Amino acid sequence: MKGIWLAMAMMTAMAADRTVYVGTYTREGKSKGIQRMRVDDQSGAIKSVELAVEAENPSFLALHPTRPLLYSVNVNTNATEEGHLSSFAIGTDGQLKLLNTVKSKGINPAYVQVDPTGQWLATANFTSGSCATFRIEADGRLSEAVDSRQHAGHGQHPKRQAGPHAHSAYFSADSKTLYVADLGIDEVKRYGFDVKTGKLTDGPSLKAIPGGGPRHLAFGPKSRVYVLNEITSSISVFDGDKLTETVDALPPGFTGNSSAAEIILHPNGKFLYSSNRGADTIAVFSVGKTLKQVAQTPAGGKVPRGFSISPDGKLMLVAAQNSDVVTAFRVEPSTGLLTQVGAPVAVGSPVCLRFAR
Repeated sequence: MKGIWLAMAMMTAMAADRTVYVGTYTREGKSKGIQRMRVDDQSGAIKSVELAVEAENPSFLALHPTRPLLYSVNVNTNATEEGHLSSFAIGTDGQLKLLNTVKSKGINPAYVQVDPTGQWLATANFTSGSCATFRIEADGRLSEAVDSRQHAGHGQHPKRQAGPHAHSAYFSADSKTLYVADLGIDEVKRYGFDVKTGKLTDGPSLKAIPGGGPRHLAFGPKSRVYVLNEITSSISVFDGDKLTETVDALPPGFTGNSSAAEIILHPNGKFLYSSNRGADTIAVFSVGKTLKQVAQTPAGGKVPRGFSISPDGKLMLVAAQNSDVVTAFRVEPSTGLLTQVGAPVAVGSPVCLRFAR
């Protein structure tokens, strides 16, 4: 595992620091692009925040698994125009250098992910309800779209589900399947993926709960998939093609407006987390034969859009978009419970967090 980890290690003389990249919205003028944070590995405290590169609305990010490369969406400022994806080289100082920008093959790209082989990237375009695949070239640049799919249909929510809204795209661990969660049609599309050509083939979908609005996914052992439903703030569990349960992700007794945003399985596989925008909490679940909600932790600000867990599972960072802050939490590995570290740190319109080391 040379690549990105060696590059990140050269970025600072302080070996106890972690580097985290923050995707933001720039449309309100609170941020100018992708931010870079330095986080103390021992205490979990956020030590510094600086601009890594100027970019337009780089709201969602993906790191290459082995090379010093980072990819972002560029969300449309004009909701009728095709969006873009950008590739960046990560320098030894942690700063980013733009390599190229390509069209996303749809309107308002909301997600990017690099496949486990490091050869391909996929995106989901929310407004147009489409997904696409791209080749990662030898120099890290992105090719134009190699393949794409346009979704069709609608759900039962008259405003949120009038048409397809692809919200995320995930490669399977063996790179043979691309899962695309579509909020607008209550389906998780499953496409066969050819790692040699980047081409997609249609496959059977996972049928989400009516009106749920599937947004993001987390993958458990074997064929288990956890589907985060944005509209109903719930988590549906699939074992293979079978929906086995759906559990509430909101605090008990909560009656206000809220929508779910992110879902992550802890590296030890024992705990699952999701964020609630409105309730402004991180929900904690124990993972067993069924999911059991064990805690709700205040997120440190309003509208916790995204959060991320460090590779060793000891630290969680939460991006509160409407409060313009990122908050650090220590994760107790035996219980999964969260303890806030210090005060929230100012970051304009934070959306997505990615641990680089």
